[in-house]
Amino acid sequence: MSKNLATLIGLSAILMWASMVGLVKHITAAIGPDIGITLIYSFSAVLLLIIFRVPNFKLISKTYLILGTALFIAYELCFSFAIAYSKTAQQAIEVSIVNYLWPSLTILALVIFKELKFNFMIILGLLISVTGIIFIQAGNDGFSLNSILEHLHSNPLSYILAFIGAIIWAFYCVITKKMSNGQNPISIFFICVALTLWLKLFIAGHATVPTLDLTTCASLVVASAAIGLGYAAWNIGIIHGNITMLVVSSYFMPIISSVLAMLVLQTQLSISFWQGTAMVTAGSFICWVSTNWNIVYPFFRRISREIRYLFKLNRWK
Repeated sequence: MSKNLATLIGLSAILMWASMVGLVKHITAAIGPDIGITLIYSFSAVLLLIIFRVPNFKLISKTYLILGTALFIAYELCFSFAIAYSKTAQQAIEVSIVNYLWPSLTILALVIFKELKFNFMIILGLLISVTGIIFIQAGNDGFSLNSILEHLHSNPLSYILAFIGAIIWAFYCVITKKMSNGQNPISIFFICVALTLWLKLFIAGHATVPTLDLTTCASLVVASAAIGLGYAAWNIGIIHGNITMLVVSSYFMPIISSVLAMLVLQTQLSISFWQGTAMVTAGSFICWVSTNWNIVYPFFRRISREIRYLFKLNRWK
């Protein structure tokens, strides 16, 4: 497989994951949050098991298997139910942007665990991302502490779950980097998520599958495939493709996700929302640049040389 093809496959994972917000909200609104999330992750677990099969447990650290599984389950439950419990389509998209604080928080967590050196730009990026969230919560009414608190108070559970999920995913990324030894037990993680959800349903006495219409069935299949194939495509891209391009592209996921969710859920988003989303994206990107300057600097030097060369050509003409 060529590097360019692998990179394109990896980029397709970003589109698939970005579609999740709209699809999850559409499904859970149709059949209920609990059974909707359970069916999505059950089908995804089966698909991932087919793609990745059962990993070799002898090669996986037991500590990582326990911690990684616990953090992965906690994150997926926080993220999916944050979307499912949102009251409106617009709120579902807003909640997803809170979750996208995870790239900045991951960089911060890597610094805390001494995997990266501290850089002032990390704090700057995190502050810009948080300011973006505040912009989104303020809405078109302008900055007002009362309006922001009122907005959050309308559905605190969803926003809290999204924020906790972002923190959990940041720690999951750190744990994976430190303990995974290159192993990828993602199929086991998803099976555990699905089993946890079914256990929750049985305990609550709601383990009955509702009647599904054709549209909901199609959405369920697409959502499950988006998760399963998304992980498979990302794995191919990371191993065989241009990892720098994939990482940089992933930081624009909040914008892509919002556009797709807006189309799927047929809702309109305010100017302040897009401003806030752009700030979250910019803050995350600044955090990444601050820790990857040795990769970014040669790229900017090359671009600078090409621009100067073009200017010289124009002078000669």
